[in-house]
This record gives sequence, structure tokens and C-alpha cells, in this order.
Amino acid sequence: MSDSIILFVTDLTVTQLLWCAPAAEPMRGNWTAFADWLAERPERRARPLCVLLPNAGCSRMQVSIPGTSREKALQALPFALEDLALDEPEQLVSVLGLRPQAPGLWPVLLVNAPLRDQVLAALAELGLAPTQMLAAAAVLPVPEPGEFAVWAEPASGSLSVLTGAHEGMAFPVIAGANPAEQLARILTRLEQPPARVTLHMVAAQPPNWPPAIQFNTQPEPALADWCRLWRAGLSANQPLSAIESPRAAGQQKSLRRWRQAAGVLLAVLGLTLINQSIDTWKKDRLIQQLNQQIERDFHAALPNVTRVVNIQVQLQQALDARSAGAASDGLLPMLAYFGAAYHAALPEDPKLAIESMQWREQKLTLSLVAEKYTVLQKLFEQLKPSPTAANGFAVSQIDAGVDAGVAHMRIGVEQIQ
Repeated sequence: MSDSIILFVTDLTVTQLLWCAPAAEPMRGNWTAFADWLAERPERRARPLCVLLPNAGCSRMQVSIPGTSREKALQALPFALEDLALDEPEQLVSVLGLRPQAPGLWPVLLVNAPLRDQVLAALAELGLAPTQMLAAAAVLPVPEPGEFAVWAEPASGSLSVLTGAHEGMAFPVIAGANPAEQLARILTRLEQPPARVTLHMVAAQPPNWPPAIQFNTQPEPALADWCRLWRAGLSANQPLSAIESPRAAGQQKSLRRWRQAAGVLLAVLGLTLINQSIDTWKKDRLIQQLNQQIERDFHAALPNVTRVVNIQVQLQQALDARSAGAASDGLLPMLAYFGAAYHAALPEDPKLAIESMQWREQKLTLSLVAEKYTVLQKLFEQLKPSPTAANGFAVSQIDAGVDAGVAHMRIGVEQIQ
């Protein structure tokens, strides 16, 4: 996601946009200004586009749905939202996480449907199709347990309160009111208030602040700081998207085709194995009969020789000698080198897995998936040897990213010449 354009849609009455591109100054303006900016350099249109919606138009929560099957959870989601969502169902777009964050607790993103359609229509007029549409709070730093983090959104100043990785709330700032005073009134009504609250804005502690809650303030981020925070959150967090990534859609279509092909192949394979079993049994019987006939003929011709050469044993010994030299082509040492780092990284992310592995032209290519992109990056850094390393392997990153909440990376390992 490091090469993507991030477009933040504010909740101002007159629609205003903020956008960031790699190696470029952050910009602000309306849709016309954004179109002019794209026209200045046509290659900007080729970059992936990630849209951030204002938190006033999104809700992030954890919904209680028993079980671990996502298919069943999708069926139960409308009923679970009846008492949680204030808007009518037709006014909302609901997105369910890929897996529960805790037993029976599923992350859910609710997006205002008219807002989503309005933004997609405006982008379609510019000939753009975003790869992701996220709540702006979903790409901010996740607060520590027992902490609330309060951010004033750029441009509008609306408050976003982050209470966890997939939870939070948003409310507009009342003209002339102290944001901390508004927050204090909310905290006094909570059954389980946090141990501390961090305000990322300029605010003074109100006189009625709950004494049991620690109060901290941090400087309000500048526009360039917001861009860095958003870009870091795209890689580190697991945000839910209100639209499906084109890459993820293609993967799901390919997955369906592979499942259909796998069913046919399994049937063919079953029949083949049955036929091979019958042929193998027949061949074993024939070999046994030939060996007995050879032994009888041998002893009849040479009655004084007691040892008969077993051709099958000699062939097996030749195959074993060939297998012992397999390490000379470099595959086994590469697998051992990768396996050591892979097993060391597994405890940090139980979802870390090898999606595919290919050996071609003395190069090992591995496709990895994980729940945390940071674990993949750390594994890659551990595999990269120093220029003077004795193992003699070169490790390169082919591609990487996060799609539909799943981190992926493809790496190549080859012998240094």
C-alpha cells in the first residue's frame, strides 16, 4: 500500500477532500481540484486509490454472533444489528470481518449507503475505481488496552474516539464548546470507563473530568502527519473495506474455479489410483514369478554358486545414491534456510502460512499469507543475509501488500553466484 493515493472525504457541508500521494505534498480542495491534480500527471491515475470516509458516516463495532463459521455469521448479521444500528437497514452497508476477534465477537463495519454511493459516483465521473473504502478511524494507531484515543479529524474537527482495534464512536464538536468537556460528559455515563484518555488536540482538562481517569494531551497532527499515520495504518491494521478489492474478487473467482477443477481431478485421481493398484498387484505377481524362474534357472545352470544377484536391490541402491546427491542442486539447503526463519516467526502470528511454493531454474519462490503484515516484513528482514554471509543465498521481495484484511508477500530465494 506504500504506492497508493489516499483520498480522505471530509464531513463538511461543502464537500472538501484531502489527498496524499507518495513523494508528493499533501493537497486539499474539492472534486474539481482533485481532477485537475490528476490531469497534471496522467500516471497518477495508474496508482491504487484508497478512500477514507469520515467517521461520522461509519460505525465500527464488535457484534456478538456465536460460532466461527463466517457463512453462518453473515446470515445472522442482520438480526444481530437490529438493536445496535440506529439507521434503517437500506441506509447501511454492512461489512463482516473474515474471522472473529474473540470467541463469538465479530468485527463489523457499517457505512452510510448514500455517502458511499455519492463518493463512488464522483470517482466514476473521473474514471477512477478505488481498491478500498475504509473508515478513517480504522487506519489510526490502535489504543492500548484500557485506553481511549481521541482524534480531531482534519478540516472539520469532528471527534473520533477509538476504544479498540475495531471499535469506536464519533460526534461533531459543538460550536464554542470545549471538546474535552463534551468527552467528559460521555465518560461519566459509561458503565466501564477507561483508565486513561489521550487527546490528540489542544484541549484543557475540564473541571468535571472523572478523577479516576488519567488525562493526556498530544499535539494535533499536521496534514503531512495525517498522511503518515494513514499510510502506516494501511499496512499495520486490519481495516474492513466497504467495497471489495479487485484483486480479492479475482482471487475468489479463481478459487471457485479451482474448487470445481479439484472436484473433477479428485474423481479422476480416484479412478486412476484404483487402476494403478490393480496394475501394481499384477506386476508384483509377475515379478515374483520371474524371480522364482530366474533362481531356478540359475541354480540349474550353476549348481555350485549359492548367491543370486538381486537386480531390484541394485536399482534401489542406485536410486538412493541419486537421492543423496539431491542437496547438490541447492533446493534442500534453501528449504532448511527458509524453514528456520519461518518456524521462528510462527509464534508471532498463528495465521502465518505458505500459500504456494515453486522451484524453477535454481530459484525457490514462496507465497506467504499472514494476519499481520509486520510479521511478514520481519520474516523477510531475517532472511536477508549480509553481503559476506557464508550461506550464499540471495533473498528478494517480489510483491507484498494487504488485501481484504489478509497480508500477503511473495519472496524469492536463489544461490549467490
